[in-house]
Amino acid sequence: MKKTLRGTVGTAVVAAGLLAAMVPAGAASAFKIDTIMKNDLTLKASTSGLNMGGSSFDAPLVLAAQAQWNADNGKTAFNTYATTKSGTGRANAISGAYNIGFSDFPLNIAGADVGAGSSDASETTANYVQVPVALGGVAIIYHFGSGVSGTLAGILKKNPLTLSGKVLGEIFAGKITNWDDPAIAKLNPAVVVKKVDLLPNLAIAVESRTSGSGTTFMFQDYLSRVDATDFPTASANAFTKAAATFGNSGLLDAAVHSTNGAIGYVEYGYAVANGETPISLVNASGKTVTLTEAGIVEAATVGLTTIAKHGGFNTTSINNFSINNQVGATVYPIAGFSYAIVKKNQTDANTAIAIVKFLDFLSHQGGGTPAFPATKSSSVFGQDLADSQGFAPLPASMQTIARTLISSVTSGGKAVLSATN
Repeated sequence: MKKTLRGTVGTAVVAAGLLAAMVPAGAASAFKIDTIMKNDLTLKASTSGLNMGGSSFDAPLVLAAQAQWNADNGKTAFNTYATTKSGTGRANAISGAYNIGFSDFPLNIAGADVGAGSSDASETTANYVQVPVALGGVAIIYHFGSGVSGTLAGILKKNPLTLSGKVLGEIFAGKITNWDDPAIAKLNPAVVVKKVDLLPNLAIAVESRTSGSGTTFMFQDYLSRVDATDFPTASANAFTKAAATFGNSGLLDAAVHSTNGAIGYVEYGYAVANGETPISLVNASGKTVTLTEAGIVEAATVGLTTIAKHGGFNTTSINNFSINNQVGATVYPIAGFSYAIVKKNQTDANTAIAIVKFLDFLSHQGGGTPAFPATKSSSVFGQDLADSQGFAPLPASMQTIARTLISSVTSGGKAVLSATN
């Protein structure tokens, strides 16, 4: 079994020092720490026992941010992050089991979480705020096994395997079933030597995550934009060749690397931490791109313009949230935000203050240098920790949007986030 650092994401903070060494540190922006951000680091009320959890994709970032926030405040308001999955994060935010639920896909995009058809018909999505707090991408990984010729191995070392969105969709839909398929060879001319396709005559084994996985949702949203025939919607569970039973990237990664001919998908940070060489993809501009942090940030920067045209981060359509398959020469095509979901109207004022302060801290950059284990530092905020945990820091414009969204949380009819509490 391939050794992994993030097969159990609960150990993310322990592994953070090693992750930091493996992920090139991005230059933290010189963000001005305003009065509200300063107050994020001072939790006056003695609040404890609050719960948060959900997306395994978010776990490394939230755990690291929580450790830093606790060190700054000298208090532990939240219990440790419960790493479950996005579907659980959404459901528990609605039921109240989590004070903050984390999900890689928004409410009511992949099902009726609230309102008509849900277990709580009295609720609507308007009762919740969904704050983008993490930015990442999806890596496509594969494993040919030891039977690959030395010649092919040498070629692939210099020329990473490339797929288009359409071909990738047809692989996951079960239409392309062998690695030496002409459609794959056409995208990889270096593997055709003297008119002979050197790709192995090997059956493709598709490995996928469970339907409640936010990584699955992000990937299928991408497929719906590049192969609408096989994936007409982002939530269409059209992975026909695989029993989608893997609950996290560690399990899926192990399955891929123990199966000759396997293909699967994992989070960007997981791929980097585990030394994967992901498949390169042809983006919407027809350019072949490898998976990089810069490509993910570019997807977000372009995508925010698209989201603004659709009315911003509301809950009527996936087009109000998705940054997949954006146009741009350097854009990596499978990228997305992950969301913190909270009830807008909080009944307990101290709980509300802890929630908004942590979310504001998590969604901002202060320009400081992370230290592990976390130490009190007024310049290290959640997005300063993004690089070391395998995420791309939120663009500055997204940090501003996050502040606006968090400011809509109220208690007793008044906005909670302010420079005075």
